[in-house]
Amino acid sequence: MSVQKCPICSAAVEPSARYWDYICIDCSARAVDEFGRKLRFRNESFSGGFVAWYEDTNERRDSQICYIDGVKCWADEARMGGIVIRVYGGKE
Repeated sequence: MSVQKCPICSAAVEPSARYWDYICIDCSARAVDEFGRKLRFRNESFSGGFVAWYEDTNERRDSQICYIDGVKCWADEARMGGIVIRVYGGKE
């Protein structure tokens, strides 16, 4: 199987045919909004969905756009549950 790397830091990540460009866990932890406010993501419920919120106030954020080390990214619900963050590719 081929080696897959995080597009932000180049760390080796578990290979994924579906998410060939996903961000590693360490980089994901540095996700912020356009003003530098720390963000967190999770599934909305056991059955899925997507929720983003500000770490400092627990206020919900109505956008899936985030930035990691200045790189524009897109956070979303992963197909089989959980959250996946990828470099932004023009979705919205």
